[in-house]
Amino acid sequence: MKEKVSAVIFDLDGTLTRVPSPWKYIHERLGLWDSTASVHLDEWLAGRIGYEEFCVRDTNLWKGRSVDEIHAFLDEIVLNRHVPAVVERLVDCRIPSIIISSGFRYIAAKIQAQCDWQPLLIYANELTEGPDVRIHVSGDFTSPISKKALADDALRLVGSAPAETLVVSDTTRDLEQLHYCGSKLLVREEDDLFRVTEYL
Repeated sequence: MKEKVSAVIFDLDGTLTRVPSPWKYIHERLGLWDSTASVHLDEWLAGRIGYEEFCVRDTNLWKGRSVDEIHAFLDEIVLNRHVPAVVERLVDCRIPSIIISSGFRYIAAKIQAQCDWQPLLIYANELTEGPDVRIHVSGDFTSPISKKALADDALRLVGSAPAETLVVSDTTRDLEQLHYCGSKLLVREEDDLFRVTEYL
């Protein structure tokens, strides 16, 4: 029997959606991934550039495009088929949910609206005209806006202890960063997301 939880922290991309990286998805739709954008990712992963520089370089590749055009690509991203059922259980149980993602708020807000997901806190990056990016979540562990720092703030806001919190992600990187939370669920396959209901 799983321990019951008082809050759930979700990763977004590859966890609630079927696409692991909306950044890469946009680059691929624009034909920029293989030629340029993949190099930016390699430089960040190798520690040669910081996360902010990585994001700026990526969005610079989209210059001259409208935010609406970029959002149209994001609208193509398919949700995990279990999202509506999982959200319904969370809402029925009145379990506070938190999405923390270095992807885009646009997608998280769309899921919230479609599923009437309350209570839900969203921490994610935002696209503005240009297009430019407002970075609210950093992929760097030591950043003051790392997933760990934001999780600490969010859990204080919802009044939940880390020991009573479930973390759900498709990457072990997230689970390692939030290792102090009491329960962790790695989403390897689409059906794994439905296992959230075992903790409610």
